[in-house]
Amino acid sequence: MQDHVDDLAEVEKTLDLAELARIERGDRVEVEDILDATQELFDQTLILVRPAEAADEGKAVARAPREERRFVPENKDLRNIYFLAEAVGGYEIFNDLVNIHSPGRIISQSLGDKATAASLSEDEVHKLKSYQVRIDEALKNANEYLKNTAIYELESEDLRELHEVILAARERAKLLHEIMGAHLIHEVERVVERLHEYHSKMRKVERTVSGIFVVDSELLFIPADELMRCVNVIFSAVGNSYLSKNIDGVLLLAARNLLIEVMSFFSYYGKHQIYTLFQRSGSTVSSQAIARRIRYEIRRLFEACSKDNKLVLTRVMKDAKRDFELSVVAIQKEAEQIAVEAVKVLIPREAASAPEPKKGLLERLLAWFQG
Repeated sequence: MQDHVDDLAEVEKTLDLAELARIERGDRVEVEDILDATQELFDQTLILVRPAEAADEGKAVARAPREERRFVPENKDLRNIYFLAEAVGGYEIFNDLVNIHSPGRIISQSLGDKATAASLSEDEVHKLKSYQVRIDEALKNANEYLKNTAIYELESEDLRELHEVILAARERAKLLHEIMGAHLIHEVERVVERLHEYHSKMRKVERTVSGIFVVDSELLFIPADELMRCVNVIFSAVGNSYLSKNIDGVLLLAARNLLIEVMSFFSYYGKHQIYTLFQRSGSTVSSQAIARRIRYEIRRLFEACSKDNKLVLTRVMKDAKRDFELSVVAIQKEAEQIAVEAVKVLIPREAASAPEPKKGLLERLLAWFQG
């Protein structure tokens, strides 16, 4: 946690986060607590084990005969291990959870140490996500097994052992979730820095006669794939409960504001089709046509968004509070509004510079007769 504080202090040396978040000194930004769905499912699964344990204490449970469709070892010890492995989805994940020297445990420890200090590499993130998927699948398998099978096949001792395995899996899942959250905090800091670079250049733009914007005599290029990456980072972060409890709300609000303004600018900046629309329609161009074009450009940036998470940021002032929703819908809506208003300012200039339409022959004759 101290490393995150130090990193944030480093970011604040170069960026005025309070200014970017548009808050006054002394205000604070609270981040809504979000639930970890995986931990909730673990809790539900553990509840399924306890009643079965209680039912099996002191007397045998009437076990309905089951049609055997797979090989079950006859040896009692091997048979018990078989059922436990079956409960979590196989021997490999079972051994990974009960072996203190398993590859998964080693990966968790090594990535945990690194994520506290800095962002993980793409390869490390891929390994982390893959391992999270395996743990999630083991949990879902155990949940279904306990609902449909365990009462017929597991003795009380087996159920107690399965209870311990599920507890181990829950702790492993919690650790992986925290590692991802720590990584995403660093990633959000990087996104804010990158968006701020674009935002700073946006304020220096100059519109040319052709309708293309330039900055420092060079065309300002904002790559769509980079903006898409920023979107993915922010909305992956928004869904992590560890991050919501440990990130500075001012940083998240700054990220929200910067994303809205940069995406808004991107939607009409240097876009020939916007100005072609003006040239074809002249002063008759409709705000609906402008909004449709801008909405298309903004929504295109969200096409690759893999997460549709959301949370609420609350700005707490001296005598008031204000909520800001950080969601795909809210970001799109505000970016569109800002872009439409910005483009409307350009319409009179384009219309005023357009040549007057030529009068028809009848109009010219009437004007001649009328003097």
